[in-house]
Amino acid sequence: MKRSVAKLFVLLLAGLAAEVNAGPAEEVTQLAQQRLQAFHEGNVDGYTAPLADNAVVHSSLSPFRIEGKDAIRANVVELFKLYPGRRVLPRQAILRVYNDDLVVQNSYSALYLTNPKGDVTTLGIRSSVVWAKLSGRWQIVDQHTSRLMAAP
Repeated sequence: MKRSVAKLFVLLLAGLAAEVNAGPAEEVTQLAQQRLQAFHEGNVDGYTAPLADNAVVHSSLSPFRIEGKDAIRANVVELFKLYPGRRVLPRQAILRVYNDDLVVQNSYSALYLTNPKGDVTTLGIRSSVVWAKLSGRWQIVDQHTSRLMAAP
């Protein structure tokens, strides 16, 4: 019994050490997964929490850039109201780490938006999200999403 408790304690410490030693790629990946989950759940606060106060978003659903966390949050509230059902399926995601305080995340995705009537709009999109470590916290400073056009 003592041996089992000791093994459990060692495993617990190893898990904590792995968390402490997680690098920028692992940290940002975890935050991005939480943000995606918040998007699917319609959790505005969870989705916008990682944004820097002066973040800028270029959305494929808006003709102009959206500047500042408050304006982006208002846009997300409207999006979630217009499309109460949302699903993103990322593909070919890559992360590039620069100087341990900057991460660029790129991906292609299928975006499924369901309006209140149940009609589904499907979009192919590409996105770039720039994460910077500011005041010891990973924050999104820039996000660009554009629609993929079908080949002729």
